[in-house]
Amino acid sequence: MRAYIFVCFLFVGVSAFTQVISLTVRSKITAECTEELNYVHMLNGVLPNSIRCVAWASVPDGKSARFDCISRSYRYYFPKANLDLDRIRQAAADLVGTHDFRNFCKLDITNSEPTFIRRIDNVTVEQLNSGHDLNSKNSGYEMCELLVHGSGFLWHQIRCVVAILISIGQGKEDASLVRMLLDIEKYPCTPNYQIASELPLVLFDCQFDGVDWICDQASLRITICHLQRHWASFQIRATMTKAMLDNLENQISDKQQLPILGQLSIVDTDSNSLLGYNNTRRDYQPILTRPVRESVEAKVEKFQNKKTKLETTDEVNQSD
Repeated sequence: MRAYIFVCFLFVGVSAFTQVISLTVRSKITAECTEELNYVHMLNGVLPNSIRCVAWASVPDGKSARFDCISRSYRYYFPKANLDLDRIRQAAADLVGTHDFRNFCKLDITNSEPTFIRRIDNVTVEQLNSGHDLNSKNSGYEMCELLVHGSGFLWHQIRCVVAILISIGQGKEDASLVRMLLDIEKYPCTPNYQIASELPLVLFDCQFDGVDWICDQASLRITICHLQRHWASFQIRATMTKAMLDNLENQISDKQQLPILGQLSIVDTDSNSLLGYNNTRRDYQPILTRPVRESVEAKVEKFQNKKTKLETTDEVNQSD
């Protein structure tokens, strides 16, 4: 029987709340037995704790969780720091619609005729209301959420979008940068810039037509308890860290000399650079003035030449 499995990936690279996979499973449905196997309980019994099955659904043969998904939503979480959220919202509005996003992704040229056309239906940027006492008003420690909903996404597209929006929110780039990078006639090659970290990125929702999800209540309660333990652990650490920061910051006599949260790094420079924004270098070079990467056409031609060379070598070896 063909089935979709609804799973959560917790803090494994890019987290996913609603990742869906398709696979073929055995069934115990017969003329005498109408109760199906408890796939959720069975899978959670063998999966690592970082991967939890939430629900399943029976689907027709040939269905693909990847290609039959009609829309996806990603969320990206970040501290407000010194960012201008209105500038970010202004720039993010230009992402909505059907565009060629080649300047907002890592190019995948394994197809001889790659397409980078995607449709984004909605983009929102909101400051989150905190349910705890960590975020004093206008301290920079407030958390924000970027929500992007669309039909499909390219390789590293959200992380590239975040990197561009953060530079705009810092005031280092004009809000028109997004619109300009979407103009592939004027900017056919991607300028060099580092993408944002994968840690705050969550695949939050996947939509399918005609799928009836089946949950196991007992397994769901266990997963909730598992997530509550994660939440408590991280919240305790965050509270302790914030208390340390408050104590140390109170000892700084000149508040103007306090380190700015926005001077940390959110770009993917190394595994430790997970939160914050950019570096403290003063010689910032505007993105549109930077050296550019190879064009799509050049990369495709190089890949096809390499592929042809390998195929020719294989044919020669086989003839020998």
